[in-house]
Amino acid sequence: MYQIGDQVVYGIHGVCAIVEVENRLVDRRRVEYFALEPIDQPGARFYVPTGNPAALSKLRPVLSRRELEELLASDSVRQDTWIQDEGRRKLYYRELINSGDRGALLSMVGSLYRHKEVQASLGRKFHLCDENFLRDAQKLLCSEFSLVLGLGQNEVNAYLKEKLS
Repeated sequence: MYQIGDQVVYGIHGVCAIVEVENRLVDRRRVEYFALEPIDQPGARFYVPTGNPAALSKLRPVLSRRELEELLASDSVRQDTWIQDEGRRKLYYRELINSGDRGALLSMVGSLYRHKEVQASLGRKFHLCDENFLRDAQKLLCSEFSLVLGLGQNEVNAYLKEKLS
């Protein structure tokens, strides 16, 4: 279980610190919550009920540098997740973003990088929806990877592009 002071990745919100455990009165019952503060949004707070498995499943420990490097070197992130049909691709990529699965997100980012390069080489534009998915996935990954690697977010994007291309 997590403790005050732990840094976690919380769903689509990125890296947060658990700053306290609070008891709140909800429907005349005391409910315990983790109070999370995003590291890149001082003053913001999220409350995660400690007795709710679905809510707790959105909390993940921050990867170590070694775990991150092993993930980037794994074959699973090299898989191409490109789906030609735009409607199916949108649904699939939305699911990946909501899942928070780092390996799947890295695979998606790599696929989008490669597709963007192909489009540019053919003199075509990269679709706006694909650009948005790429930006959202990078945002999710960069918060954690920036912390783990000690790099700025722009540097993390360049690092990922190099590792995944």
